[in-house]
Amino acid sequence: MIKPKLLKKGDRVAIIAPSTPADPDKVRKSEKGLRALGLEPVYYPSCFSYHGHLSGIDEIRLKDLHDAFSDETIKGIICLKGGSGATRLLDKIDYRIISDHPKVFVGYSDITALHLAFQNECGLVTFHGPMALSDMYRYDHDEVKFDPFSYESYHNNLFESKPLGEIENPKEYPLEKLVGGKAEGPLVGGNLSLMISTLGSPYEINTKGKILFIEEVHESAYVVDRMLTALALAGKFRDCSGVILGTWTDCTQEDKKSYGGKDLSLQEIFDEVIKPWGKPTICGLYAGHNTPQMTLPLGVHLKMDADLKTICFTESAYEEVEHE
Repeated sequence: MIKPKLLKKGDRVAIIAPSTPADPDKVRKSEKGLRALGLEPVYYPSCFSYHGHLSGIDEIRLKDLHDAFSDETIKGIICLKGGSGATRLLDKIDYRIISDHPKVFVGYSDITALHLAFQNECGLVTFHGPMALSDMYRYDHDEVKFDPFSYESYHNNLFESKPLGEIENPKEYPLEKLVGGKAEGPLVGGNLSLMISTLGSPYEINTKGKILFIEEVHESAYVVDRMLTALALAGKFRDCSGVILGTWTDCTQEDKKSYGGKDLSLQEIFDEVIKPWGKPTICGLYAGHNTPQMTLPLGVHLKMDADLKTICFTESAYEEVEHE
């Protein structure tokens, strides 16, 4: 893996919008939150561009991505938001630019497409976590108030060079075991829909010997069933060493009059689609479309014990580990 350099307080970070546009007032307001983190945000043109459901035509979003990585004064890149559209860029990106200028890269949801592509084409460690438009910080007039759990996880990932060690959910959300056992490997994954969208392409997820992390939002249970089955058919559960299931926000059972009942529950789907593979599996990691929100370093080695319900990152996400 290629590792980025650690962010420091006062660093200039690029804010880019590879996916869906946002309200300009919200974009401008987000500057307060980013500055409260100790960063100097630089907003690129895609943040204020519109092209239907996209934050500008492909060329604008692609140029911002290339420019953000190639600018030596920019030390990190935080995506504005998710939505849809990042997959359009995958076969247009000059991956040599990313390989030659590795930087902290943060996002989730639709940004999963870029995480997968950067891992496959460059081997870059990236971060699945809050974006510029985030509920991690709320605004009370001129004061920025952080969600404590989300802030601590974000800070530990972006500003601390030591390995994360054991990560824990908020106390009110205990982890659960689906399949017992121990596993280890680099963490890969993200949003389920985006993993499915890239199957059959050069950017599809590689799970061989790795820990597969999956989360989803706003999908009916029967759709989750179909997508998890697609991963199974593609050999992704066969190849992985372990599975971590994140949050499934608003992924609910639908009433179906045609068969006189509801969809299967998510638990039944996990039991029937994931459990038979026998891979150590932990459920309920508070990472995904949720607040509080955990930040995860993708591509970094971890050890998991599903029986003890522990997840421990044993490797630094950074190229240069600073010593006191």
